[in-house]
Order: sequence, then C-alpha cells, then structure tokens
Amino acid sequence: MARRLSRMLRWALALVLTLVVAVLVANRGYYLGGSASGQYCTTCHQIQAPHDRAAASAHRTLDCKECHGAALTTNLELHKTNLRHLWYQVSGRIPDRVRLKDAQVDFVASNCRRCHASQFARWTAGGHSVAFDHIFLSRAHNSKTRLMDDCLRCHGMFVDGNVTSIVQPIDNVGPWTLVRDHDRGRPTIPCLACHSMHARGTPLKAGPNYLEPRTIAYGRVVETTSLAFYDRRERRHVPAADLPLPAMTQDDRPVVMSTDRRQRVCYQCHAPEATRRVHTGDDRTATGVHEGIGCLGCHDPHALDAKVSCANCHPASSNCGLDVTTMDTTFKTAGSAHDIHRVACADCHPKGVPPPKAGTPRAARVAAVVAVPSRKVTR
Repeated sequence: MARRLSRMLRWALALVLTLVVAVLVANRGYYLGGSASGQYCTTCHQIQAPHDRAAASAHRTLDCKECHGAALTTNLELHKTNLRHLWYQVSGRIPDRVRLKDAQVDFVASNCRRCHASQFARWTAGGHSVAFDHIFLSRAHNSKTRLMDDCLRCHGMFVDGNVTSIVQPIDNVGPWTLVRDHDRGRPTIPCLACHSMHARGTPLKAGPNYLEPRTIAYGRVVETTSLAFYDRRERRHVPAADLPLPAMTQDDRPVVMSTDRRQRVCYQCHAPEATRRVHTGDDRTATGVHEGIGCLGCHDPHALDAKVSCANCHPASSNCGLDVTTMDTTFKTAGSAHDIHRVACADCHPKGVPPPKAGTPRAARVAAVVAVPSRKVTR
C-alpha cells in the first residue's frame, strides 16, 4: 500500500512539473522575460494598448513589474490572472480590453507607497482610506437609507459584483454582515479611484529651474496628469480636465466657484442634488465668508485634514476680532449652527454687520480703501 501511494505521489509530482513547464513555455513572454522589460507583456496583444499608454505616461520609466508584480512574486492572484489570460489566448475568448479585478487593484495600490510614501501615509490617515466594514456595516446609515448598487460608485468602484456581493441583508433592519471576511479593513477608495497610472504625461523632474519664479506663479497648473475619476459603469478613468464642474446656486443666485480644476474629481462623489443647489445631497461647496474657496484650498488632497489651513488666510484673529481656531463650527461640535462651509457674517449679526474693530485686518482694509482718492475711470 505504501509503495502504491509513493508511486502515485511521484506521478502526481511529475504531472504538476509537466503542467508548470507547459505554462512556462506557453507563457514564456511573461515568465522568462517579464522581469526584464514590459515589452514582453505585449506578447498578449490585448496588453499592447495599455503598454503604449504607460509608455507615454509619467510612469514611463517604470517596468510593468514595478506595479503589477514580477514572475517570482508570491501573489497568487497575479499568477491566476496570467493563467486566465493564457486560457483566453488558447480558447480564443480574447477580451476587448484588459480590466483590473478588485484584488489586483489592491495589489497595484499597495505598490504606490514605494515611490509615494508621504502621500500614501497621509491617505492612510485620512477619510478616503475608510474600510468596507465601516461603510457598509454602519447602523446609523443602513437603518435610514437602504444600501444599493449606486453606493459602489464612490465606495467600492472596483468591486467585481454588486452590493449584494459585499454585504447582506439589503434592508433597514440588519444585523448586517460582510459576505467576504477579507473585505474587513480593505479601503473602499484606493489610490486608483482618483489616479490613472497610464494617463498621458511626463515625469516630474526637479531641475535647476524648478523653483524659478515663473514656474511657481499663481497661474501654473497644479494638478498632476494622473488625476482622474474612475467611472465604475464605463470601467475606465475620466481625466480631471474632462470632468464637469456644476454651476451651483444659492437662493437662485449663482455661487462663485473656485477655478481649481482638481476639485472636479471631488464633485463626482460630493455632488449636489439635480437642482444643483448648494449643500444638498453630499455637496460641501463653500458659501458665506468662504465663498469662492475650492475644496483643496483648505483640505489636504490625501489626508483631507483642514486643521492647519485657517492659518493660510487668517492671522491670530479674524476680521471680527475672534480667534478663528476657537470658533464653534459643525466640525468641532455637532450641534453648532455655524457650518464652516456656509458660515456668514449675518449668522452672528442678524440685525446688521457692525463696523470693523480697530486693529483688525478688516479695519485696515477698510481704512486703506477710504484713503484711496476717487478717480474717474476712462474707457
């Protein structure tokens, strides 16, 4: 019996080795040369288009393996993907274009930290790294609003299935549980939700003129070329420059909007209702004393932290003589009536805004305006 079992094990081992050799030979472009150059990836012709886009992107100096893994990686999902593409080639079921699956997105995003450690650390500390269990197991939300597939538009853009593949049951009663335990702790908004790695662009170089005044002027373009929104329905990234910025209104008057194009990505999730009125839906457009300031005028783009941003515009005291860091806003006390996104002078002065106190910045500006003699404007 032992001899027969030993013979079966030898045959099984020989069969496994034969299959491995067959895969290596059939997919030699990846396994034998993939570690040297991304050009080997294009032995599967459906990879040609992504490869060409990457070659024209800001990441052009990186080989495919730097983000997607090399032949000797221990990531089993990567090898499953390559075997699946090999089967596509053999069976003739070649897809029209390559799409990253959910697990592959996590693997690629985990490699972002190798070059972008600072940004990755801030993202990890911020709200956009919120996990599936925090979002989809929230009693405060689920008891009021029924979960739906549209939740995945912002929280789980790369999920392969629908909302029922994430959480059960879909009702307002609960208790709710995750369908897959490995989703616990996984971020719902990974790096690739707002960044397209293959977007056309040039690598950033800190040359001798990097800090030359003309390169840091107000009018420079501040967004990176990779900034884009991943549209779950289209399964592709839409560049920030091609995204719309809503024309917002408040009490039927147009609201002054920041010209910062980066916030177009923000508005894809933090959007108003169809009426386009400020502060409806998930909108956070600044009005009142902060009207015209864009999202990233206060919020760090990765950590979302806005705590230190007040000092960018305010001295120790505000125009009305108050220390703005001690003012009670909804982000300090939930019951506050002074939302930082809409606070206005009239909130505290319903009977009329008083004249500025002496010594405040507002008083100095008013005095400067009064001191300027009137001039006739000719056209």
